Amino acid sequence: MLSVKITNALCNLQCSYCYEHIYRTRLNHKAVDMQAVRRQIENEQEPPYLHGGEPLLAPLEVIEEILSMSFQKVGSSSLQTNGTLISDKHVQLFKKYNTSVGISIDGPGELGRYRKTLKSAKPTADIVMDKIRMLRSEGINVGIICVLTKANALRAQRDTFKAWIRELHELGVSGRLNPAQIDYPSAQDIALTAEELSDFYCDITRFILTEIGDDWLPIRDVVDSLLGLNQGTCNFGECDYYNAVAEKVIFSDGSTGSCLKTAKTGHAYPRFQNADADPRGFAKIRYETLPLVPQEDGGCEGCKYWRNCTGGCPSEGFGGDWRNKTRYCKAYYDLFETVADILRKIMPNVILTCDLDSSHFPSKNSVRNMNPSAFYYMTYGNGFNPSSWRKDARVNIECCSQQRPESGNELVNQDYDHGDRPHGDRPHGDSYF
Repeated sequence: MLSVKITNALCNLQCSYCYEHIYRTRLNHKAVDMQAVRRQIENEQEPPYLHGGEPLLAPLEVIEEILSMSFQKVGSSSLQTNGTLISDKHVQLFKKYNTSVGISIDGPGELGRYRKTLKSAKPTADIVMDKIRMLRSEGINVGIICVLTKANALRAQRDTFKAWIRELHELGVSGRLNPAQIDYPSAQDIALTAEELSDFYCDITRFILTEIGDDWLPIRDVVDSLLGLNQGTCNFGECDYYNAVAEKVIFSDGSTGSCLKTAKTGHAYPRFQNADADPRGFAKIRYETLPLVPQEDGGCEGCKYWRNCTGGCPSEGFGGDWRNKTRYCKAYYDLFETVADILRKIMPNVILTCDLDSSHFPSKNSVRNMNPSAFYYMTYGNGFNPSSWRKDARVNIECCSQQRPESGNELVNQDYDHGDRPHGDRPHGDSYF
């Protein structure tokens, strides 16, 4: 995804957990040079989406130009906003350029208390929900990014959270449920522990898959991943930390950067590209070492979900170190276990990625092109009577293993756009249909 941060990190809110706090003052001095931005967008040859900071702080004509550039390329556009500044004029632009609007909101009332206005420190959730209702009434696609903290993801808030998910379902809205990534000490007390996130994900997974049925991420990504269909969002795929293909950034002066989750120390790295570099990039050594390190020593050796998770997002690494596996390892493991249990109860004959050894995959760090497919026992033409549950449909599948390509020719794992499906995003707006 090509993320145009036309307002850099400038924002009208002061969310307690925002990972942009540290480098905000270092980026906001950049001037707006639309000629340079245009040139860089054309160089990238990808449709841009608007991100921030808060992109709606930009002049209306600047917003329109970038939405228009995306629309001309692919017939649609997208942006990610906190929603508080959406006006009637913005709505007209969204209609004109077929814009999917991604809105950041953490739940109603007290569930969203860590998202506050800059001047008065007032929560914004109720105002933003009104904006979501308005956008949907105008026929505009909306997706949300919800950041999980102790304010909205503990057991005490669960009934209220589920009622909110039901309301969004009625509005035709779903989105992405992301744990807060907090590396600065002053806000550690609002971050979830791995155990708390595990409890949330497992409970909400059962709720969504068995009662609601919407396409909330990362839950739906885990379903696809276990079935060997797609790797899912960038959170579960290989990522070159200094040149994240899933989040290519352009700043207001036309300069480039990588995913800004890599800038939590206060330094926004330029997108580091070197034609002479090893094809694995400068940070993908993480995906060679983690599978070799015992789990008790912080690695992923022997984990049955390694190819599904690949250690999680580098920016979630233990101790803030991108080389380590995610601090939420337990939560993701339990999430995969919960989804696997549900799939097996519905289809006892399903084949999941964790049921097969590495000989059944062409790439060691990806679920793609699994052989046999998840539905092998349920498919006509395989010499038996298919069934999702009958034991007599199960046959020997050892003939379905495949040879992995020679070293250096493995499949490149780029079947995610930033997640995100785009980032949760869904074209960062995270709504795509």
